[in-house]
Amino acid sequence: MEMHTYVEGERGLQEPRIGGSVWPEQWCPGFTARLARLGGMQACWFCRYADFHLRERVALDVGVCCWPKVQVD
Repeated sequence: MEMHTYVEGERGLQEPRIGGSVWPEQWCPGFTARLARLGGMQACWFCRYADFHLRERVALDVGVCCWPKVQVD
C-alpha cells in the first residue's frame, strides 16, 4: 500500500507523489508552472510534471505525477 502525505479536505502535499495519482486541485513543493500558462493557479493541473494526457483528444480527470520529468511545457 502506497503511503502519502495527503490529508482529506486539504489539497497541499508535502512532497511530489511520483508515479501516483494527482487531482487538478492538488499541489506540492515540486510544483513548476507550465511555460504556456493556462490559469496561473498553483495546482497539479497546471504543473509541468503532471500527466493529464493534455496532448490527447480527451484529458484525464486524475493525472499522474511524473516529477522530475517534464511532461508539458
